[in-house]
Amino acid sequence: MNAVPAAARAASPPPDAMPKLARRHDAAYLDFVEGFREFLLGPGANFEERLNAMLLAEGERRGASLDAIEPIRAILREVPAAQLRDRLARTQQEMKWQGIWRARDEQRDALRAELGRWDARGPGRLELDPAFQVPAYLNVHFHLQPGGYHQDELSGFLYHHGTKVFFRGDNDRDELHEKLVGLVPAPADGRVARVLDLACAVGQSTTAFKRRHPGAEVTGIDYSAPMLRVAHRRAAMLGEDVTFAQRLIEDTRYPDAHFDVCFAFIVFHELPQRIVRDTVREAARVTRPGGLFAVYDFNPTRAMSPFQRHHRDFDAAHNGEPYSQDFCDCDFDAILAEHGFRVAASPLARRSGGAGYMKHWFATRD
Repeated sequence: MNAVPAAARAASPPPDAMPKLARRHDAAYLDFVEGFREFLLGPGANFEERLNAMLLAEGERRGASLDAIEPIRAILREVPAAQLRDRLARTQQEMKWQGIWRARDEQRDALRAELGRWDARGPGRLELDPAFQVPAYLNVHFHLQPGGYHQDELSGFLYHHGTKVFFRGDNDRDELHEKLVGLVPAPADGRVARVLDLACAVGQSTTAFKRRHPGAEVTGIDYSAPMLRVAHRRAAMLGEDVTFAQRLIEDTRYPDAHFDVCFAFIVFHELPQRIVRDTVREAARVTRPGGLFAVYDFNPTRAMSPFQRHHRDFDAAHNGEPYSQDFCDCDFDAILAEHGFRVAASPLARRSGGAGYMKHWFATRD
């Protein structure tokens, strides 16, 4: 099915496998919402820089430490621009999901049939567990997505289009996933025969790993059957021979020391602390000695500016992120070390993990 040489495929972003919206009205509405999000987060209104400068000045005037969230909340409660920004942030999320769900629901029969046509087709394979039980901690409407990641049969399609809007056009052809996977160093011995993508969602990192390491056996796992069905359809349409399996990231059931590289893209902040530790323990079990565990997730609270702390606090309370603040407050480096990982101190790790919203961890299994 895929006649394009691996080297050529790795040099360019993959084609678009997202189903088109049936009506121009829906596409125009979601294009507006994407622009709305860019206005809030981009350089246009410049909310972050202005509100952060105001927080620093007001904190100094009051003699208040901004290392804790309470003084930040107290200051911003008195700032109409901050209240407006937060209300608009919530509104654009609500508008996004309303538009996507309405559009996809109108296509429900066609999309259901589309998934059915691809479930058993290759390349690659889809492994669903009919007896799988979703843990209670995952019954959350993350990012306000209707039904969360698993309660709607179209959750994978909703998520795929939702993240398109979320990334404001910067990941329409997996550009972000290709970039992040490209930053993951190989183990010191250079061997990459097996890769595991934890909480793979619709498989954008999974296929990016296959494009980077075409000779490797690449597997993506997720608890959500709707996500995995879309991931498999998408990968098969792109001609990528990968496996998608319905498994828990804290209990993968793969053999010990089975993978050369394990990868986790923005999943740990969506886990309770107990599951964070269980997942790191499981990653340590299935990663071979000398193998690599690469994580991309929220920056620790201590590395954030005052406004970034506010943004994370707001997300936790109003954007379907109930576990995120606990993750930002934990010592993830220490958790990795406790379970036998040595966190890299390479220039790459420092360069891509600086202050801001996100951070890379590149951890070698001892």
